Amino acid sequence: MPKEISDEELYELYIDTLEKCGTYLLTEDDEIIGYNIFEEFDVDATSFLYIDSLERLFKAGLINKEEMEKSSLLRDMTFALRANNEWSLEAIRTSPKWKKLLELADEIKQIRKR
Repeated sequence: MPKEISDEELYELYIDTLEKCGTYLLTEDDEIIGYNIFEEFDVDATSFLYIDSLERLFKAGLINKEEMEKSSLLRDMTFALRANNEWSLEAIRTSPKWKKLLELADEIKQIRKR
């Protein structure tokens, strides 16, 4: 039976997920964007931005309510882009929806620094 991860380990995975996404990607080459978004962020967002994970982090005092709500929105936006055939390098570079998603990731990271 797999061991459940601690709240602190979950928080580190949550932070790592956020670090794979942001407007900084728009100045990176396609290989870095593809790896960060399609191989890292995509997989991790499913687990570490899941509402149960976010609520657990909130109850542990590791994130605040604003971070929890915006992280949940980030996950929803990710799934919407995937479902609407906007899951490509071209879309990341040109879609206003992707720009909003990347900006939201930056916003969440800024909340942590306050």
